[in-house]
Amino acid sequence: MSRLRVWAAGALLALMAGCVKTPPPPEPTTLPRARWLENGLIDAGGSHEPDLFLVRRGGQRVDAARNQARYRSEEVIRRLKQQGVEVFHTSLYKGFGMAAEKPEMEATRRVAEIAHRNGLKVDTYIQWNTMMYETFFAEEPRAQDWVQRDVTGKPILLTYGYQQSYRYRPCFSNRQYREYLKRIVRYAVEEVKTDFIHFDNFDLNPEPDSCHNRACVRGFRDFLRKKYTPAQRRERFGFENVDYVNPPQWNMQNDPARMEIVFDPAIQEWIDYRCQMMADALREMALYAKSLNPEVAIEINPHGITGGNRAWVAGLDHARLLKWTESFWTEEENLPEYLTDGRLITKIRSYKLARKFGNILLTYISGRPLAMAEALAFNQTLGFVGSDPLPADMLKYVSFYRAWREYYQGSRDVANVAVLRSYPSLAYHHARAQLSAILAEQTLIQARVPFELIFDADLADLTRYKVLILPDSECLSDEQLAHIRRFVENGGGLLATGLAGAYDQWRRLRRPPGLEGLIEAQTSARAYEERVQAMETGGAAVRKQVGRGRTVYLPAIQFDGEKPGPLRYFTISNLFWRLPKNAAEIEDSVRWLAQDELPVRVGGPLFLAANPVIQPDRRRIMVHLVNYDAGRGSSVRAVEVACRLPAQVQVKEAKLMSPDLDKPLDLKFSTRDGVVRFTVPEVKVYAFATLSW
Repeated sequence: MSRLRVWAAGALLALMAGCVKTPPPPEPTTLPRARWLENGLIDAGGSHEPDLFLVRRGGQRVDAARNQARYRSEEVIRRLKQQGVEVFHTSLYKGFGMAAEKPEMEATRRVAEIAHRNGLKVDTYIQWNTMMYETFFAEEPRAQDWVQRDVTGKPILLTYGYQQSYRYRPCFSNRQYREYLKRIVRYAVEEVKTDFIHFDNFDLNPEPDSCHNRACVRGFRDFLRKKYTPAQRRERFGFENVDYVNPPQWNMQNDPARMEIVFDPAIQEWIDYRCQMMADALREMALYAKSLNPEVAIEINPHGITGGNRAWVAGLDHARLLKWTESFWTEEENLPEYLTDGRLITKIRSYKLARKFGNILLTYISGRPLAMAEALAFNQTLGFVGSDPLPADMLKYVSFYRAWREYYQGSRDVANVAVLRSYPSLAYHHARAQLSAILAEQTLIQARVPFELIFDADLADLTRYKVLILPDSECLSDEQLAHIRRFVENGGGLLATGLAGAYDQWRRLRRPPGLEGLIEAQTSARAYEERVQAMETGGAAVRKQVGRGRTVYLPAIQFDGEKPGPLRYFTISNLFWRLPKNAAEIEDSVRWLAQDELPVRVGGPLFLAANPVIQPDRRRIMVHLVNYDAGRGSSVRAVEVACRLPAQVQVKEAKLMSPDLDKPLDLKFSTRDGVVRFTVPEVKVYAFATLSW
């Protein structure tokens, strides 16, 4: 009887234990990082195009296959290794289906073995967004249901011109396609033993070429149900039941490329759904790869900040995506230079975007010393350095970076000015919000005022900043407004321009305006019209003391020039990238708001850019300098620098380093009231000063 009782008690306990559900582990909010990337990235290689694609595309050279084989040869891999390259880029999967591509995927596995044997890590190309349907459907007939289809049911093509109509876009609302993509990721991680996955063609087509297949329509409706309660749906749409809400449709009389302001709730939510769908698919794939090997780095190709409305046009929101990557590509054509019309063209915005999310930016820099300089100054590493053979100037910068790498590793940008890139403002009224953001950033870049880009979620904690800039950030929620108000009252500085805070997150006009009491701007209906007009004609900045903080209201950031047009989707391209008419007033306002506590002040012409960074553990501050007029052979001389030091710090030495110097140059410096001052004798293309304590 006693044994029976023991058994019964044990059974009861087991039953009780089974009834108590163990809570699932918390969902990851960011991607675990590959530790090896902390050392920076020097990536190079051959073509990422497999032979199968070159043949199907047509127009290739007769010796294309032999040329491709050379790119994957041990001879090339060894030469790149000798030249300082540390990661070898190669093809893996292009979208024809694993059966069709198996021979070349196996060849990539053998190439990876060679690269690893020679001490290089491997970067493998995986096509994110293409099904070459002729072979893919033969392998997987179910894939005919995985295709993105427009409102008429026609397959949506990857937009590479009329002669690549065999490239269908897959639908990321379709679970079966995502499972297929995981098979390729598993092959890359377990068979190829890749160290780095490059997902290419990471975007969606612009309207009217968006997916209306059953999976997307069902996914859109599910998205609305999960995002909003019935009461919120009633507030959003006027009704609760979203079972018949469809993605937007267009016709010749209603061209989406000409729609300047998006106020239709369904279109706004469709934009958000497409962005969330891509972010969720990336998250799923990245976490799956990390579950197989946490040291595999994840990279995508969404482009950087180029002036386009990426949310509306491509279904991409950088702030959602870059939590799930460690690197990203931008193929923008904004080659760094200072033009005779006064425009300073840079990729600084894209580099700042990468740094914000702890990513490394990859872009084309080989053969362009100024682009290499910009990468070292703002990326703190080189990224992609080209293909074999590397040119002499690229080898010069690779050698310099490897020699002084310790001055880049683990560095953190020093900035206490933040520029908000508000998702709803940019997505729903891009023409105005993007122009204001670009011009505000241009002013700070050319005034050499260090700044960071921030996004909607960052408004919850602004403690590290002295100044917040809202460049026509029209759409702000109640919660965001409360964070901004608290920031100012606690001693922060706020620069608001144009219609900042005039609408809520759904772009509903606020009465009274959201920033009432913080900024001096009238609040009547007529005043709104006057403010819009003032955005074109200008108006003086109005300063105000609020609690322990300060505010400045500027009616407009005024573009200096004739606006080009007509522009499809209102892209603020580099044709707009010039100093605004009131740049001096903006700079002066920022310095007043910061109460003279900016981390660095650098003299020099408008084509000199600066980026201060710090290595607290190594007790160093570096000020990186780039001369964007170097292409014309000019150099910048006698650059005066004043650098604010951390508390209780005494500088013991100052040095200047540059690829244009044979050895580091000692700098004379003086310190007073926590500010160290020194002069950089010359900046040819790129140099950085280092202060050690």
